[in-house]
Amino acid sequence: MFPSHCYGSTYWGNKNSSGGSPWYTQGFAYQNWTWSGARPGMEFPAVPYGPLDFHCARPISSWNDGFILNYGWLVNLGDLNTESDYVRQRIADYITDLLSIGVSGIRIDAAKHISPEGLAYIFKKLANNMGGKLPDDFSAYLEVIIGGEKDLLMCNENWYNYGKSFDNYMKQAGLSDSDIYKIKIWSSDYPKEHPACGWWPISSERFVAQLDCHDDQNPGSSSRDMQDKGSVLIKERNVEKHRYFNRELFFRTDANWQIKLVLSSYSFIDSNGAQAPPDGHSDCARCVGSACSGCTKSVPYKKAHNPNVCGYTIYQNGQWQQGEYTRVHRDKEIIMEMRRWMGLSTSVSNAEIGLPNHC
Repeated sequence: MFPSHCYGSTYWGNKNSSGGSPWYTQGFAYQNWTWSGARPGMEFPAVPYGPLDFHCARPISSWNDGFILNYGWLVNLGDLNTESDYVRQRIADYITDLLSIGVSGIRIDAAKHISPEGLAYIFKKLANNMGGKLPDDFSAYLEVIIGGEKDLLMCNENWYNYGKSFDNYMKQAGLSDSDIYKIKIWSSDYPKEHPACGWWPISSERFVAQLDCHDDQNPGSSSRDMQDKGSVLIKERNVEKHRYFNRELFFRTDANWQIKLVLSSYSFIDSNGAQAPPDGHSDCARCVGSACSGCTKSVPYKKAHNPNVCGYTIYQNGQWQQGEYTRVHRDKEIIMEMRRWMGLSTSVSNAEIGLPNHC
């Protein structure tokens, strides 16, 4: 049987509840539930969300169609109905809760799969929750990957555009220019292809820039080849080149980005093909139980924070290290370039910037 509001939806195989309760997730099968005898549907009572708070199941079959981007289920994940005023309010209430415990900025993953209009009204509801405007220290960073869909997503004004059209939606929703300024878009075209449109469709202050990103850490990422415009550390394994392009991000003057990001990541394990971080969760030496005999793709545990090391600990004694944190954020040259950009003094001791004396 189909949920009453969905017809012609994709069939998904059975799925057990990840929350340990049959009431938390649907079975993804169009038949009555074994547990309740009711039709299948998305139910998350802690929010609460019910079946009508989600879009009907459909795959993302096009990356150049705003309707599919908004309504499709990204990698089979249930997709919230962000046209619903109730859903928008629940999301705004969640962000409000985060702000109440001291969070000042948020990143919205896969934001390009939420309609610009829906996002505009979510931020307006957040502003209403906060007394009518967004906090002075608030910032939002939307992951809108601008690739082959740049015309749809940024360059041509249309209903699914995160440039001027998104600005207009936010103004229509009642957000002030000051609040709109706080809502940033990831400049995923940096450094090789920016500005993606050949011009800045919105001010560069509204974009967030960084050299390499978490997606570049995937060996199959198509954005890993930056040619002579940048460098992905775990691909090229060239510290001097990577350090230079991170410094360049802070001293270049062709844009006025207000948020610039540095990525500290980790290396993979070449010898056994493991691709997990060295956080201990993929360390065969820590495995407990009968299944451990089959543990082969191991990443030995390494403590993430080490106050006694400098940046780029990925290289030790001239050798590239497997299963090691990169710690780019502890490189003194990058820190000094960042301080210059921020108008801070570079006449500081290592201790003042959290580094040991030998750095």
